[in-house]
Amino acid sequence: MKNVIIETANVGTFRAAMRSLADTEKGQPGFGLVVGQAGRGKTMAARNHYAQNPSTIYLRAWEGWTQAAFLGALCQQVTGRSPHSVSASKRLLVQALDATPATLLIDEADRLHISRIEDLRDIHDETGAPVVLIGEEELLGLLGERRRIWSRVTQDVRFGPVTPEDAALFTMQAAGLDLDPDACRLLVDRADGDFRLVRNAVQALESAAKAKQTKTVTVAMAASIVKPRPGRGRA
Repeated sequence: MKNVIIETANVGTFRAAMRSLADTEKGQPGFGLVVGQAGRGKTMAARNHYAQNPSTIYLRAWEGWTQAAFLGALCQQVTGRSPHSVSASKRLLVQALDATPATLLIDEADRLHISRIEDLRDIHDETGAPVVLIGEEELLGLLGERRRIWSRVTQDVRFGPVTPEDAALFTMQAAGLDLDPDACRLLVDRADGDFRLVRNAVQALESAAKAKQTKTVTVAMAASIVKPRPGRGRA
């Protein structure tokens, strides 16, 4: 199966938000917020944007990161160096981003303590570097604790569930398979709108289609291959 990124409504909205943030003048609010349930394609969109844009930095947050660990990891991504002290990391980050502007994509940001978000606010205010926080719904509550952070959010992107049209397009581009409309609806329903589960299902369908020497996936075939998520009834 091919590794493809399809232009879903979620991805299109994400890309438009990234363009707007990149145009934000220094000194103006430039925080982006990308929120959605796990498996909706947020990380895939962010990594794809990072791969295609040299002026973008991508960092995936780790659970329980201290200030020193977080700033050290970010500094490593931006400058290739990881100073031992918090102040040295922050100073180096400000110097580097002031000299060479870049957009900071912070994935799994809902794992961070609010104080780490304040560190990002400091860096943004000093350099004008856009900051994009990516995470699940808990991120909304985290930012809601600090008005001075929430007021800097100029782009708010919500990743909704994958649609049958998205599933059909992805299946064709990734596996060269034609899903009939009923199979599309069943696939999306059993995945509960989760793009990651759709991707896993398409991989299984590709193997089954090769065994049957067919390029068309019927609803009966999809029902036999794609099982409901635990705790849900059959579609």
